[in-house]
Amino acid sequence: MFYKIVIRDVVHIDINELSDYIYRFSFNQEIAKKIYDDLYKAIFSLEFLPYRFEKYIWEYRRIIVQWSYKIFYKIDEEKKKVIITRVIRTEQDLNNV
Repeated sequence: MFYKIVIRDVVHIDINELSDYIYRFSFNQEIAKKIYDDLYKAIFSLEFLPYRFEKYIWEYRRIIVQWSYKIFYKIDEEKKKVIITRVIRTEQDLNNV
């Protein structure tokens, strides 16, 4: 069964800011592009088996990408949707985001 991926607007902003941050501090466009691609690849992998990642807080689940980035999402089983809500660096405090 396929789930529809719904990406909130803030997630695109999160991912763009993360890749800009990586580029600014590494001066390496290839690394920034790889992380950008890996984040979107992880998001769209949720079309299949979105329950494979543990529940984290309340109804939210998370994926950790490259040990440095967390993707938060929730599943609407009734509508067969996976809703991507935020992407943050692991060292960021979730309460301040």
